[in-house]
Amino acid sequence: MTIHEGTRKIFSLIAEKYNLPKLAQIIKSDDHIVWKKDVTICVTNILKAVEAEGATKELLKEAKNMYNGPIFAINAQEGKYLIEAEPNPEKAVEDLGKFDFCFKLSPYHVINTYLAILVAQVTAQNLNTLLKKGEEHMEAFIAAALRDNPNWKKSSLISDKPLLIIPIGAAGCGKSTFYQELGNVVNASCDNIRYMLFKDFGPCFAPWESTLAWFVVNRLTDIYIGRGYNVFYNGVNTDLEYRSPITMENPDPLYAGIPYNMKLVYFEPTVSLTTSEVNELKAINLWANPLDKVDRTSLSKNVCKILDLIQRNTERTMERTKAIREGKAEQDPFDILYPVPPAIVKMFMEQSFSKPEGPKVVVVPRKEIPDAAARAAFYREYADKALKS
Repeated sequence: MTIHEGTRKIFSLIAEKYNLPKLAQIIKSDDHIVWKKDVTICVTNILKAVEAEGATKELLKEAKNMYNGPIFAINAQEGKYLIEAEPNPEKAVEDLGKFDFCFKLSPYHVINTYLAILVAQVTAQNLNTLLKKGEEHMEAFIAAALRDNPNWKKSSLISDKPLLIIPIGAAGCGKSTFYQELGNVVNASCDNIRYMLFKDFGPCFAPWESTLAWFVVNRLTDIYIGRGYNVFYNGVNTDLEYRSPITMENPDPLYAGIPYNMKLVYFEPTVSLTTSEVNELKAINLWANPLDKVDRTSLSKNVCKILDLIQRNTERTMERTKAIREGKAEQDPFDILYPVPPAIVKMFMEQSFSKPEGPKVVVVPRKEIPDAAARAAFYREYADKALKS
């Protein structure tokens, strides 16, 4: 593939300025996976907009991620973008030193943080302000949990060997029920953070929004692990390549080096699919075809079951959010509920069949347990396993 030399130059400047030999080594090879990652593609397309002749702000409307989504859109079909200023790549290199937590993690996190700085420049968002809001949210969450959740104990809230617990599973697999049985574990939820920071935009699930939300989640995770809290990294529920930036399951140097003590909790999917059926599911484009318009005549029975699950998930969420809007129900500030596009739910579903392996993995089998007390006891058993370091 053809490498954008402007991107390589910026990464080289970062590696040299901050003495990051792993990053310097990775970017030497044109064949390294770093050039195929979404974070790199986003950086590249922002830099290309800066380099090109013409009005940079207009060119930024054409900057896209690896999935061909406009990076700075609010609603591209309606021509709505959040482009407030031109990016300054050199200043972003300087500002990276203000967020040096990423240097101890991995080259991927360095690139991801640099991207967040660029995105913040363009969207006129202040990363420190976003982080402050995120930390206030986490502190309020901890106070509420200590007050209301009998599984939480202040005397054992902090430890010398805190755990990062990473749930892996699609919508409806039991993650939320499982989390309720975890005591003394802070919920670093991307859903909660995204909604809290960007509810005025929908949230819109655009790349700029995701970049900033995940930057805040990653920084908060590092802060609270550093303070001795166990953290539930709630949002990495897709395939090995997507989650490797935090789990390091792919041993590539791009991801290596994260110093956290981790446990991966894998929730078995609600429906079992063969490799062929997973590929069949992946071939369905819910962005182009609404869920109720998908032709199911040639689809396998199990794939149809997955589509039914997505439909039920969507309908249930729409009903609950409607009740919240109408004042018939209250939004839990620490368990935010908002509609997620069916195409995104499907992507998480299809990617949740990538099962992690190894001694740090806890597998939660799929069981339908109607009785609430029995269901809580079931998940408590696996919560206890996850908390054992």
